[in-house]
Amino acid sequence: MNAFFVFTLVPVTLISVGLYRFWSCVHRLGQAKELMRLAPHMMALDGVTIFAALTTLYFAALGWGFTLPLFFHDEPLANWGYVLMATACCLTCMGLSWQNAGRRFEAGPSWGGMRESAVRTLVAFRILDAVEVSHAMKASRFVIDSDALEVRK
Repeated sequence: MNAFFVFTLVPVTLISVGLYRFWSCVHRLGQAKELMRLAPHMMALDGVTIFAALTTLYFAALGWGFTLPLFFHDEPLANWGYVLMATACCLTCMGLSWQNAGRRFEAGPSWGGMRESAVRTLVAFRILDAVEVSHAMKASRFVIDSDALEVRK
């Protein structure tokens, strides 16, 4: 049973490290507020994913015999209950990251890959903004005259 907890903690740890690296790269680029403005759900769902990862760690620690406060129940569960809860939390973490991350983690979990993913995510959202503005301009029949934008010396 103890080895099973390790198998639930490995993917959860990799997902958590990937999320940390992604957001630290976005902060290093100075675009965290911009990304939160463009996709407010992204950081919130990443927070829920991290909570599921910590809950997996919590139930694994209880299954290993650590004495932690019992937040979710009044009396200790059986060993199979801890395994079931750790597995459910692990699958929740994996499902949330798969649903929310999209193509953020394609380049790999390295720092370089996360920087590339951060830039790719920011560029994709800016392209979507430009397309929405273009569509709104076409719908309102607003035309920008190319001569009006020309700078004369």
